[in-house]
Amino acid sequence: MADFSQQLAQRANTINMNAGPSPLPDAALLTAAASLLSYPDTPGMGIAEISHRSSAFDQVVANANKDLRQLLDIPDNYHVLWMQGGGLTQFAATVLNLAAWYRTKHQLTADDDVEGWYAVTGSWSKKAAEEGTRMGVTARTVFDGKKHGKDNKFTSIAPVDAWDVPQLEENSRKPAFIYYCDNETVDGVEFGAPDSDSAFPFDKFDPAIPVVADMSSNFLSRPVDVSKYGIIYAGAQKNLGPAGVTLVIVRDDLLVDLDEAVKYGAGRVPSMLSYKNMADTNSMFNTPPTFTIYVCSLVLRSLLESPPLPLSSPDARPLSPLSDFADQKSALVYSELDASEGFYIGTADKEARSRMNVTFRLPTGGEPLEKAFVKEASERGIKGVNGHRSVGGIRTSIYNAVTLDDVKKLVAFMREFRDKNAHA
Repeated sequence: MADFSQQLAQRANTINMNAGPSPLPDAALLTAAASLLSYPDTPGMGIAEISHRSSAFDQVVANANKDLRQLLDIPDNYHVLWMQGGGLTQFAATVLNLAAWYRTKHQLTADDDVEGWYAVTGSWSKKAAEEGTRMGVTARTVFDGKKHGKDNKFTSIAPVDAWDVPQLEENSRKPAFIYYCDNETVDGVEFGAPDSDSAFPFDKFDPAIPVVADMSSNFLSRPVDVSKYGIIYAGAQKNLGPAGVTLVIVRDDLLVDLDEAVKYGAGRVPSMLSYKNMADTNSMFNTPPTFTIYVCSLVLRSLLESPPLPLSSPDARPLSPLSDFADQKSALVYSELDASEGFYIGTADKEARSRMNVTFRLPTGGEPLEKAFVKEASERGIKGVNGHRSVGGIRTSIYNAVTLDDVKKLVAFMREFRDKNAHA
C-alpha cells in the first residue's frame, strides 16, 4: 500500500480555499485512495472497477442515501437522485420536469404558456433564469438583486415586500415553480438560516407552487426543512464530494412521464434528464459516476460520525454542528473585514453575507494590491483566494472541510498584509 505521509504533510501545509472543486476530509480521501486499489467488499477489484449493477455498489448507494436522509431528515415522500451534468444541467432539468408536471396536471395544450418565477440574487440564479427562457417557459423575475444592490451589483437580498411578486387572482393560473439559489458563490450573497428574517420567504407564496432551490454551495452546512421544497439540488464539489455528480432531492408527486407530457404540449426531453427515469432505476438509468458517489458516501458518513463540533443537545439536528461551525469561521473573517478601517471592503451587505464564500475588495490599492494579496497568500500556503473571473477581487471559500485553524491562519495573514500595506 502506498505511503501517503509525504502527501499528507503537503496537505497540512496548504489551506485550500478554492470555490470548487473544494477540499474534502483527509479520512475520506485516504479511504477512497485505498479503495481504488482494492475495495473491501470486492477484494482485488477497486471501487472504480466494479459494476454499477453489483450488490457491492448497490450497498454504496443505499448507505449514501440512508446517511443523507438522516442528515437532512428527508421525508419518505421524496426521492434522492444521483445525476450527472452539474448545476448548469439542473438549470434545464428542473424547468423541463416541472413544466411537464404542470402541463400534465392542468392538461394544457401546446398553445398554453407555462410560467416560472425566479428570485435573481446573483450570477448563478441569473443564468438559471436565462436557461429557463431557453427551455421555453416564461421566466418572470420576481426579485432582481442588481436593482437593489450597490452600484448595480448583486450585493443584497431585499425583504420580500420589495419583490415584484404578481398578485394572483383566485382562479388564475399559478406559475409552475419558484426558483432561487440559496448561496451565490460569485457574489458572496446567501439567504439566511431557515428561522431568520433573511431566510427565503416561503410564507409569502402559495404553498401549492413548488419551490426549487440550488443549494450547490451551501449544501450540508445547516439544517433544512426539506418538506418546504419541491426540488433541492446540489453539485457535489463544494461540501459533498468530488466534481462529477449532482444530488437531486425531488418530491414524489412531481415525478411525471416526460413522454406522456408531450400530448399536453411539452417538448421532447432527453431521457437522461427525466427525474422519473432516475427515480425508477435508483439513479442507475445509465452508468453513474461510481467513484464520485462512493466518495460522497464517505463524506456523508464522516459528517455523522465525526462532526466538527458536538451536538448542542441530544435533540439537535445532525447538521446543527455544521451550521455552528460555518457561523464561527465566517464570523472571524467578517470581523477582520469590519475592523480594517476600510482597507478591506466586503462586497455583500451585512444582512446577506455568505458563510461559505467571503468576497471582498482592497479599495486603497485596487487590482494591483489584490493581485499582491493573492500572490502572497499563495506563498503562505493559502490557495485559491482570487475572486471569480467575472467580478475580480478576493474570495475566500470556507466550506465544511476548511478547519477553524485554517481560517485563523487566513485572518492572521489578512492582518499582517494590512499592517504592511495600509500606509504604503
